[in-house]
Amino acid sequence: MEPVPVGNGEIRVLPLAFESFGVRSMATLVETDDVKLVVDPGSALGPRFKLSPHEREYMALAQSRQVIIDAARDADVLTISHYHFDHYVPSFEDWTWTWSSPKLAERLYRGKLILVKDIHSDINLSQRKRGYMFQKLNSKIAKEIQVADGKKFEFSRTTLEFSKPVFHGAADSQLGYVLMLTVRTPVCSFMHASDVQGPIDEGALRLILKQRPNLLVIGGPPLYLKNFKIDEESLANALNNMVKIVKAIPLTVIDHHLLRSLDYKEYLTPVFAEAEKSGHRVLSASELVGQEPQLLEAKRKELHAREPIKREQYKRLSRGDFKGGFQE
Repeated sequence: MEPVPVGNGEIRVLPLAFESFGVRSMATLVETDDVKLVVDPGSALGPRFKLSPHEREYMALAQSRQVIIDAARDADVLTISHYHFDHYVPSFEDWTWTWSSPKLAERLYRGKLILVKDIHSDINLSQRKRGYMFQKLNSKIAKEIQVADGKKFEFSRTTLEFSKPVFHGAADSQLGYVLMLTVRTPVCSFMHASDVQGPIDEGALRLILKQRPNLLVIGGPPLYLKNFKIDEESLANALNNMVKIVKAIPLTVIDHHLLRSLDYKEYLTPVFAEAEKSGHRVLSASELVGQEPQLLEAKRKELHAREPIKREQYKRLSRGDFKGGFQE
């Protein structure tokens, strides 16, 4: 896949791993003439329907890990918006959910400038622990690890501008905070808004509209958790805010949590209508590069019914024997 030009082409963007590619992730390659970076270089699978992930999901996860590591090989910078395992690769061995190991983490982080969420403020306990371990295990591997909250980093004519911490979903979310990132050149800009879930929170919306990027990549709300971990009001707020966003922004990629539901397009009907009215576009990450969405997690029941997986195959998966063509 080739990167997609933003504006006049001073910024090029390539989605690496997203729900529309079959895994939990928002990993994105961004490059300008001055700097190349990978945003949120992680991917994972998650529990669903009380079923283990299907083998097709593991194949997608293995492929995503290869794609992310290949993209990071030539990158100058890695950025981590928050410490959930679908947004960075942890330094422990796990072949069931994160497809991670110390060796893979070292391959990804060695020699890189890594700009990360602060672990000392605006962070919940679980992420503070993960962030602490991340910095402890990778500080001697990376070129440098710097806190990014609310800061700007300049690379010749390109600026990386991180937001102040915003809520991971609704205000006062127990899931903590995330950083949004704007990559800006003199003539165009790109924004990556990870896990803001729409956004639900008005504060995140105001920051996005203030930046007015040419291309916005944003995580939609977890529609699949309706009436369980997210209420009707939050889903309505997210929808209304996305309508405001697509009215203002020429190209919006909505993916991540929202595409864990097969009926996401029905939910987005008002968003598509507003974008068409405004002459703007709304796509999934896979559609940005001309591919149909592959919603493997949302189709897990269907996959297991159509292509049953034997118990022995899962024993191999949990031992990491199955690599789907991926070389650790």
